Amino acid sequence: MSASVLIGLLVATSVFWCVGLYNRLMRMRARAMDALGSVEKHLRSLTSLIQVQFPDEEGSYIPMEWAGLVSSVKLLEAQCKAVRAAPLMPGPLQALAHSVDAIDRAWGELRAQPADLAGPTMPEAMQKLWDEAAGKEQTARGGFNQIVDRYNEAMHQFPASLVVGMMGFKEAGKL
Repeated sequence: MSASVLIGLLVATSVFWCVGLYNRLMRMRARAMDALGSVEKHLRSLTSLIQVQFPDEEGSYIPMEWAGLVSSVKLLEAQCKAVRAAPLMPGPLQALAHSVDAIDRAWGELRAQPADLAGPTMPEAMQKLWDEAAGKEQTARGGFNQIVDRYNEAMHQFPASLVVGMMGFKEAGKL
């Protein structure tokens, strides 16, 4: 076998391997984007529960114990928009994760408050709806993080780690 044929086979093998790697990483990235969309959908259901309870109207009354939760939920939409503008970037995803964690803490504090003379702090029906939506959101968030872990691992495997930077792939952030 001549040297030119051997070099040609080596170049062809390298090109096909790079195309296969690129396609694999693009599929994994698309899967992560789909999972992120699922997380956003469940976050919107949490937002809608709060908006039904406290409509965003001028001069509407928000009890002091609910103010932290309501303000965190309002910030959530802006952060989801920032994540959509820079998909899978660690900074916006980390900010969104902090907001979701703040909402979970605020909800837990509200739920832990004892009932007063007027009754419980939050309606029982709302508690049930929130728990269902939060459970779905947590499941979607865990699925997203698993997909991102696999994507990041695939980028760091040898010999892929040698060429992923040239292909424009960057490490994805987690929620």
